[in-house]
Amino acid sequence: MFKRIVFSAIMLTTSTTAFANPELLSPDEANHGHFQLIETIEIKGDIDDSIAQLINKSLKNKNGQYYAIDTIKEDINKETLTLVIKLYNEPAGMMKDQLAA
Repeated sequence: MFKRIVFSAIMLTTSTTAFANPELLSPDEANHGHFQLIETIEIKGDIDDSIAQLINKSLKNKNGQYYAIDTIKEDINKETLTLVIKLYNEPAGMMKDQLAA
């Protein structure tokens, strides 16, 4: 069930991030790429809340270029949903190197 929830969350956020800033990264891409972690954000909501809406609302005023969903937890007894989102920037040196190439 957890894998299904993660897959659904990624699909939902991918479909709604076309207009969002920051952009979604996969956790593997964030961990193995050249990104600088700037903030870890814990988002709590109702178990029936839309994951995409919770993320977009929480990242609205954040100054990151990318984000990755680190953890999704459900507490069925309390009917809560907890997301841990990591916010990243591309290092300044990487952006200059890419422009020169």
